[in-house]
Amino acid sequence: MTTTKRTNALAAFLLAITVVVSLASGANALPADGAKQSGTWFESAFATWTENPGDDGYRAYVRTTGAYDWRDGTPLAGWLADWEEVDSPLVREVDDHRGTWRADVPGLPRGRYEIQIRSADGSTVVHTFKDLETRAFPREGAAFVPSNVNSFEGTHEFALDGAVGGYLPDGRVDPAAKIVYVTHEDMSSTMPADLFATGREGSANQRTPLIVRFLGTVGAFDRVAATPDVAGAQVPPGAFNNNRKLTIGAGNGNVTLEGVGPDAVIYGWGISTGGAHNVELKNLTFDQFFDDAVEVHGGGTGVRASNVWVHNNTFGYGQNKFLNIPNTDPDQAKGDGATDIVNNARNYTVAYNHYAGSSKVMLVGGGTGSISAHYGTLHHNWFQGTDERTPRVRNGRVHAFNNLYDNIQGHPYHDVLLDRHTGYGIGAAHNATIWAEGNIFDNVNFPFLRSRQGHARGHQAIDYVAGPDESPTANAGFNHFFGDAPGFIVTREVATHGDFPANIDQMRSPSDYMPGLTTRDLQSLRQAALGLEPNVLDEASERNFDPKLDIGVTVAEGSTTTNPNMTTNPPAQLDWSFRPSSGGVWRTTNAALVAELRAEIESYAGAMHAPAPHAVPMAPSIASVVVNGQVLSVGGSFIPEPKVVVYEGTFTVDWVADDPLAESYEIQWDGGNGQWQTIATVSASARPQTFVTQDLDQFANLRSILAQVTGDEDASYAFRVRALNSAGAGDWSQTSTVNG
Repeated sequence: MTTTKRTNALAAFLLAITVVVSLASGANALPADGAKQSGTWFESAFATWTENPGDDGYRAYVRTTGAYDWRDGTPLAGWLADWEEVDSPLVREVDDHRGTWRADVPGLPRGRYEIQIRSADGSTVVHTFKDLETRAFPREGAAFVPSNVNSFEGTHEFALDGAVGGYLPDGRVDPAAKIVYVTHEDMSSTMPADLFATGREGSANQRTPLIVRFLGTVGAFDRVAATPDVAGAQVPPGAFNNNRKLTIGAGNGNVTLEGVGPDAVIYGWGISTGGAHNVELKNLTFDQFFDDAVEVHGGGTGVRASNVWVHNNTFGYGQNKFLNIPNTDPDQAKGDGATDIVNNARNYTVAYNHYAGSSKVMLVGGGTGSISAHYGTLHHNWFQGTDERTPRVRNGRVHAFNNLYDNIQGHPYHDVLLDRHTGYGIGAAHNATIWAEGNIFDNVNFPFLRSRQGHARGHQAIDYVAGPDESPTANAGFNHFFGDAPGFIVTREVATHGDFPANIDQMRSPSDYMPGLTTRDLQSLRQAALGLEPNVLDEASERNFDPKLDIGVTVAEGSTTTNPNMTTNPPAQLDWSFRPSSGGVWRTTNAALVAELRAEIESYAGAMHAPAPHAVPMAPSIASVVVNGQVLSVGGSFIPEPKVVVYEGTFTVDWVADDPLAESYEIQWDGGNGQWQTIATVSASARPQTFVTQDLDQFANLRSILAQVTGDEDASYAFRVRALNSAGAGDWSQTSTVNG
């Protein structure tokens, strides 16, 4: 793993101004000394073993004792019946301190497998791992609609089997696929700017199946800055533009980008499909992205790229542009979108991802004209500590089921309704029709939010307040989604307890429904909604949701915000044409079923989890402790007065630790009284090993000073650091002392 170290207090703050969110991938936790382990993760298997450091290396082989096509359960006869060698980059030393090696084998459809480890010359069997049983990735929703039967116009011939990327429809690696392995050290040569165009043929476009596999952390940067050179960014050549997004590009298809093992991190940059069809992104951890982490980009109205499958990834949050780049708004204090879907993309599935602290998670439609009618599916995602857009949908017909919404509070710059910030779960705007079922909401300020009070009935509440001339003025309430037209959310709760229209005459305006809608259609839609699985809300979220109210909230008392006329161009129209399939939806009708769903999401959402360590990590080494001078943020229209981002007299502690067993670090100081005090525990991740002894939120609002010099110039302050994991705490580092 490549990690950039830095000791400058400002640079440290620019990357992490608060305690780092723990990413669920467990990217730094690997088997301990003496461990021999094996296991599976969906359609991949792995094995780890520990030998004496300095061995010449190993070769790995795999065979099956029974593999099956996930679609119909038929055996994959004749495949891997005998031992076959896996690609050499999949066999690597992951812990050079203890001599721990790991072999990962992706592309193993549901079945039973064995892995054999042999010596470097292949002559001696070192280990054999048996009884490895894989499970199929859940393949649900819009990404798996064959592109030649897609309901929307565009280029249809790229994904006749739905989204498979560089794999076969049954889950095996496509024998024709070109496979590229990328590390941080060799990314310039293995992932050049023309990677997606060179050596790939097919109908004048690039359609040769391509699989790009990432090993370890790929990417680094020194500071948050508008351009890569000022930022000191180290990213693949194809991502070396100002937005630092690698673009696959229109004309490309049949591409998988995936991580190998539990430690693949895309750090400081992101990926855009750029109009490519049949794209799969999986088993990657995205952290400190500069722009979007993942952009599902349709390529425009002439392309309308389809069949994109984003699954089993972990998303942290992006770089803080708000404090470090002039004239950047507060909503970019934790970066931009984690998974944005833009520019007329269609037919996508976003599933089993873990969004850990992301802020602007998933905007479907960058503008009212940047995305048109399409189908999308979101399921089994874990939105943990996020702020908003999970998702926010413009246009589109989206099925959102079995997602876990966990502690979504918004942030201080969000609007306030009913004494709480408008952090929300599912948001519908500008002609969107969202079917929402079987979702779990825990401590969510607004589980559902509709732009301009639109819901299945399309009703607009009108209050009358006295204007300046004392005459009544129409007041439509708070406009949450800027100037968007209304969207519609269809749930079992609205159909059961809400204000669902009984006939077509009860719709507010003919512009709110598709031409040809009849009362029978409306009744059919209500029956379909009654058949949905119930959404499950905890007590806090339940207080914030009333299906009888248009947006689930009461407009803040005293609000004088007036929305424009609800009739827009194009008109906001309830679309009853998309019916969610019952296939793949987990039931949520009782507490036991809900507990099973929660366990599934918490266990399997996100990138591959690492095996639990069996030894404590080694002691880190403190590189430096410095006393800080005051550092201010940049100015700009959103920050009239620069904010203090590093307080005078605080300390910056930098340490060195390359032990992959470390899961977190505990930092203690002796403030001169001879007693050690813990001031912070930060998660181990791809981020630099540095800490400023202050607690600020992402907007530089001070919570507390954790350690600071006193007025005594002769005082001495001591610091120490130790690494921890689930097996326990390692030894403390040497003590580092600094004079005040």
